[in-house]
Amino acid sequence: MDFLNIAENAERFVVNLITSSPYAVPFWIAVAWIFLLFNWRAMLRMLWRSLHLIEDLVVQRELFAKIDIPLKLVLLILALIPFLHFAPAPFGSGLEKIAWYTVPLLLLYIFVQSFDLLFFNWYLTQRKDANVPGVLRFVVLSAIYLVFGLVLLEWVLGVNVLPILATSTVVTAVVGLAMQDTLKNLFAGLTMSFERRFRQGDWVMFRIDQVNTATGEVVEIGWRTTKLRTPDNNFTVIPNAVFTSNQLINYSQPTPAFPKIIEMPVRIGVPLDQITPRLSEILQQTEGVLKEPAPEVLVNGMRTDHIVYRVRFWVGEFAKADAIASAVIEAAYAQLSELKAVPAVGALPQVLQSK
Repeated sequence: MDFLNIAENAERFVVNLITSSPYAVPFWIAVAWIFLLFNWRAMLRMLWRSLHLIEDLVVQRELFAKIDIPLKLVLLILALIPFLHFAPAPFGSGLEKIAWYTVPLLLLYIFVQSFDLLFFNWYLTQRKDANVPGVLRFVVLSAIYLVFGLVLLEWVLGVNVLPILATSTVVTAVVGLAMQDTLKNLFAGLTMSFERRFRQGDWVMFRIDQVNTATGEVVEIGWRTTKLRTPDNNFTVIPNAVFTSNQLINYSQPTPAFPKIIEMPVRIGVPLDQITPRLSEILQQTEGVLKEPAPEVLVNGMRTDHIVYRVRFWVGEFAKADAIASAVIEAAYAQLSELKAVPAVGALPQVLQSK
């Protein structure tokens, strides 16, 4: 009998607690947040798929891993906040204010991490194949933290942020004037990244001024400068702003095939039907000469004592182009010597650049 009375009293207490007591609403709010706490992955995955956000499971898993702990903390704090109102003052009010300030900070962290992964890592780097400088990512993410942090200061703690904004505006203007060249190179680097005029590993020829040029392999595209490795295995560093304003030839795009042209003098008197097959055979047998596009051997002109043959072929690696051209000239000289087709004086093979 006593057991039944205890059970009935307990049942009435629970029913009253979750229906009409002051704790009823906080109880059900806490239940809702706890439900989300244990099921947030399934619900977010369903929302992700229903909205067709990104069809990339790797990105989805990486995003969920990044926001897992902060999102769980948010849901746990939201489940506890309704009960902080019943804690004795001033302990309860202080905890409640801290909780309401912590939740937006955690949500801001979740937003920034998601933005960083989806926009910088996935969209710009993977989809657009852009080289995003690390300093740009740092500046953008820091600006988001700063703006929302100031908003939270005024909203939660009641701090007047206008003097802070006025001071920061003056500081920004002074820094901007002092760093004009740096900012110019920064935005030039962003322009190069989005235009994709070249990428790391490309061989380029850059015109520094009317007379001087720089040729090399792009080894690093920084936020302020671009570094080239020259054929002599030296480094040259060029400001990005200069890179975007002067002429640029990319030897690696649209294809990495790079043409070499050699003007080959042949003595008059040797039958032409012997020269072209010999030179074509040399091009086919020389290591490094591409089969496609097919090499070309054409008569390009006549001089007093010799005929000029124009030999054009393509190589797949710009760095080896000179060595391959040297091998072609050596083999051609040996063949022409056998045919006694080398001019006596005054005419030498000439290597021309082309793209």
